[in-house]
Amino acid sequence: MSSALLSLLVTALVVASVIDDAEAFTSATRNSSLHHRVQIDSRRHHNQCSSLLSSKISDSNNTSHNKWIRRQARHRGTQPQKIPFVATSTSGHDGTIALDLTSVTATQQVLEICKSNDISTIVSTVGTIFTECDYKVNAASGHVAKAVASSKDVHINKFIFIGNSQRVRNVCNNISSLQEYARGKEESEQLIQEEMGNSGSLNCCIVRPTFIYGGDKFGWNPPRLPAKFGEIIEAFFGLYPVQALSEVLPDILGVAFEAPVNVEAVADSIVNVVVGLDNSFSLDTREDIVMAASRRTYGRFDVDSEESVHTRREELKLCLSKHAKEFTPEQNFAMLEELEMLKPVSTRPTSDRNLNGRWEFCFDVEPDVGTGFIKDLFEGEDGFMRRILDFQGVHMEIGNEQSTIQLVVSVAIFQKPITVILHTSLVPAPTNPEGTMFLEKFEGIEVNGLRLWYPNAWKKSRYLEFSYLDDAFAVARGSGGEPHFLLRGSS
Repeated sequence: MSSALLSLLVTALVVASVIDDAEAFTSATRNSSLHHRVQIDSRRHHNQCSSLLSSKISDSNNTSHNKWIRRQARHRGTQPQKIPFVATSTSGHDGTIALDLTSVTATQQVLEICKSNDISTIVSTVGTIFTECDYKVNAASGHVAKAVASSKDVHINKFIFIGNSQRVRNVCNNISSLQEYARGKEESEQLIQEEMGNSGSLNCCIVRPTFIYGGDKFGWNPPRLPAKFGEIIEAFFGLYPVQALSEVLPDILGVAFEAPVNVEAVADSIVNVVVGLDNSFSLDTREDIVMAASRRTYGRFDVDSEESVHTRREELKLCLSKHAKEFTPEQNFAMLEELEMLKPVSTRPTSDRNLNGRWEFCFDVEPDVGTGFIKDLFEGEDGFMRRILDFQGVHMEIGNEQSTIQLVVSVAIFQKPITVILHTSLVPAPTNPEGTMFLEKFEGIEVNGLRLWYPNAWKKSRYLEFSYLDDAFAVARGSGGEPHFLLRGSS
């Protein structure tokens, strides 16, 4: 929700100021620690010619051949889900199995690895770019899928592959040094979908990001953008006007204006597909990837009684509403997720009238770059742009049987008060058994009572989830983003 909120706020301020006249490509698992939902016990070891072979989910302690991905459930009383896996790399460094995908025996070697380690899922993150073997390496995953589907000795039931978006491929096909890369990726996608799709017990998922950022270093080959810079660029390029501009530009320019995606979101989405929390056959957009990454189970903790659940729930709400400044953003985030897990089973916000009313944003809890920027604007007499732009308040009003939202932003530009209202509509998401997910559609902007014209390209839909709701508090996530803590306000 943070990127959506920042998008709406910045869009509103641009409009208000006018009135006032005042892939590239990176591997999704290379050199990046996976916080939040995925943690690898040893340091990252994949290189561009690498693939992750994930074996059957198990609760056993360890084996001599398998390292563990621990799917971290950071909630009290839950147990991490252990996923043993075998990793390969070109050189076999850091305990991985050496695998040269340019070798004529590469496919057979993969089959032998699968057979000897009882592999059930293959996650392919392989890729090279600007090399002589671009086609061969990038097409190798497809040939592996073809061999796996016809083999009687291995039992693969899922194949996950990182491809690229159609716009990226269109650009690559028009640049001679990238054509072999694009041809290899396209061939792999086609073979994986054909071979895995034709087999009744097998399925596949193609993940198609544009540009992936993450880690802490800049790089050229492969292209790499550190997380701190990537988060800022993602927030800016996620704005409605920038998205609209990207869609109308030719591919070679439009790709440059598409919002990038965090490597952690790509990795989390893959793990959620592996463990079955997401059953998508393809993740074609940044929003698809982020939504898949946000999937989580709702469940109860190992507690003695309902009274214990209630007590812990009240403790969390007190900490978040009154003492958030005393905790780190990571601690607040963990408490928000624990509160989500303690959501009463009977609560279904999509049909609960209790969702209607005024809600205040608790910015002290927010952990992300978008709301951090907004918070900086709020705080301190000498805060950023305070003398020019003075935020006086922002709240959300939900009404009409939880079918409309008004995001009300009160600001002063050069001491002139301006009220901006952003209108969106809500409908329950079509596939949401928990009753927590809406589709939110942008419907218009109003400034000081004047309804403004806006291009149809801005009239987009986003996912909006209310993952916790009671009489006084709510937790909301927009488009699979970080959670926002909302406090019931007075009308």
